[in-house]
Amino acid sequence: MLSPPLRHPHVGFAPDAAMAPWWSKLHRISLTNRRGGSAASVTIDGARRCLPIQDEMNAPPSRERTGAQLIGPASAPVRLYSPLHDVSEHFVERLSESLEAGGVPSIRLESRNGEVAGSLRAKALALGAHIKNGRRYAREGGPNVVAWPLLGWLDMPLWRHYTNQTFIAMHDPEPLARQNGLSPRAAALSRKLSGSKWPHLVTMSPEAHDVAARYFAPERIHLAPHPMRAPSSDSAVRPVRTVLVLGQYKPARDLDAMAAIAPSLTAAGWNPTVAGRGWPPIPGWQLINRFLPEEEFHELLASASVVLLPYRYYFQSGVALRALEAGVPVVGRSTGFLTSILGANFPGAVGNWDDPSSWLAAVEAAALGRSDQMRSASTYSRLGSSEWCALLQQSGELTGQ
Repeated sequence: MLSPPLRHPHVGFAPDAAMAPWWSKLHRISLTNRRGGSAASVTIDGARRCLPIQDEMNAPPSRERTGAQLIGPASAPVRLYSPLHDVSEHFVERLSESLEAGGVPSIRLESRNGEVAGSLRAKALALGAHIKNGRRYAREGGPNVVAWPLLGWLDMPLWRHYTNQTFIAMHDPEPLARQNGLSPRAAALSRKLSGSKWPHLVTMSPEAHDVAARYFAPERIHLAPHPMRAPSSDSAVRPVRTVLVLGQYKPARDLDAMAAIAPSLTAAGWNPTVAGRGWPPIPGWQLINRFLPEEEFHELLASASVVLLPYRYYFQSGVALRALEAGVPVVGRSTGFLTSILGANFPGAVGNWDDPSSWLAAVEAAALGRSDQMRSASTYSRLGSSEWCALLQQSGELTGQ
């Protein structure tokens, strides 16, 4: 008997790429009201630093605020900001490509990489740079897209402005590992301090949208497709029958299910393989337990017939997107994220999580229905480009100017 899928205590889904930033446990970050504005109060190794945040809601009108500007091919480019250079690189690349396909130019704003380890000084510098950059870029103009909110919900008041438009991509609003900036308390505080206009949140799965809707007004939350490339046109059906689980091990991976389905897969002529850092041995699975450089990641995808997503819960899956981009069909639970890409009852949906024969049927269906998945993914890619372009081109109207 397989262990039942774990349910998240709130929504039943949690992120595929849950990441606990270094600041979430080592540093206390709070935002407090002060007369004439707000301040970010940061405690680092016992020392408090206070960084002012000007309150544009109460600031006098300036030339910057005279009317909202619609962007487009002949106007100012969308400004992309990423404080996590590795984690969000795929998203930034694909968003830039999607905007370009729709005739909307984009540029990347300079940022200090928040993925740091080691000295507290390096961490403090990264945190301070993010806060400084957020306030500076919010005041300078827009529209801005924040690829990853380093402070969680607290990036909302950080990018507060009355007219300059900023969209914050909220990938994983309810992570497995506790993060101070993504707690309900942080969300409630951010709602109070983020004003009534900007920034807005962009979610990329119905589950993430539902979480964000608990804390913020509907007019400030958007649901858009995750940017992705259309599947490679030169990808062909793989002759080797390899079922691949790809990526770093995380607690949401269902090891019991993987062990239970291995005999059925092997008996049917499939080669179950798992590759990534941190995986324990799993009976019946070939294990590649190490960090995967980008080149090896691509090589493994190129050798796979099907990519398996044995996730008990998640908001979105970068591995699924990259597999589809490489022309590899995916198998997994019928979440809002997967069905938004592949449609309801897609070939590869696992009907009964506790039944190994259901998994085998889903693997066979995905392999046979590969062309159906690729057509759906191509449609999703085009939809992502059009909806992101429309959202950013309409940002001036959303401001209500």
